[in-house]
Amino acid sequence: MAEAVMYLLVGLVLLCFVLFVLNAIYIRTPYYQNQVRPIKKFQDGVPDNLDIMNTGSNYAYFAIDWTLIDVAGFSLASGSQSLAWDERLWKKYRSRVKKGGLALFVLADLVFLLSEYPSAKSDRRYYFFMKPEEIPRYTCWRALRYRYLPILENWRNVIHCVYHRGEQFVEQSPSLTYTERVSDARIAGWKREFGLLDLQCCESADHLHGVIERTTSLLRRMVNETRAFELCPVLMIPPVSAVLSRKISSEFVDAVLYRPLREQFSDVPLLDYMSDERFQDYRLYQNGDFMNAEGRSLFMPVLWHDIQCSVGKKNI
Repeated sequence: MAEAVMYLLVGLVLLCFVLFVLNAIYIRTPYYQNQVRPIKKFQDGVPDNLDIMNTGSNYAYFAIDWTLIDVAGFSLASGSQSLAWDERLWKKYRSRVKKGGLALFVLADLVFLLSEYPSAKSDRRYYFFMKPEEIPRYTCWRALRYRYLPILENWRNVIHCVYHRGEQFVEQSPSLTYTERVSDARIAGWKREFGLLDLQCCESADHLHGVIERTTSLLRRMVNETRAFELCPVLMIPPVSAVLSRKISSEFVDAVLYRPLREQFSDVPLLDYMSDERFQDYRLYQNGDFMNAEGRSLFMPVLWHDIQCSVGKKNI
């Protein structure tokens, strides 16, 4: 019996050793590094005394870079992000913006159709820089897998240690054919995610009226709290290419985005670049809607100029 226990202990020790070795290999792969790269800015520390801070999802992550215009700003965007997480991050870091500073709430075209992603795995990256009590679906097991032993997230991660290790992410210069293909895939993904028959008929989103009411209420709360902290809120709809834009009808976008904004946020400055002719060229994007370096360099000076004009400040 004692000998069996000893063999069991030795086996467990060897298993743990192999697990830690594989984990050490995996976290060094480009496949894994590409996943954690967007949140390194949070781990490095969010600066104080900022002039502006923005929320947002992938649109904001790829379109906004305050360093390009030498502005003391910080982007809370780090990938696909719900409005609920926009609010949590804003509450955590809004004190880093100086009094009288700006809050830029970035609202993608379908932003009001989702308040929270249903899968707890969508919270994964927040485990790296948020406290346990700041993550609603936090568990110790998820913290162990996401932050310390990501090799355990999926058995395929073992394969990535030696095969399909990935390549360091670089922004692509897309062709028109590629942009059309990925834009079609984006539309198909939205249909599945939100249960939409199409993105042409506004009635397609009738079943989401309750969600839109909740998400607009959430945004209203963020705006009110921003003003209570003596900060100035600005709403911004980011640009997309003409390739993607023409796949969504103006009637549909009005029903799910513009109408709620008109009805509830007429008191907040709104900058709308969705159909701005200056940013319609697909070559400004990595796909159909995530800007590339060329797009950002063109967009950021325009954005900052318009923000200053919208709040009546030429020098912040």
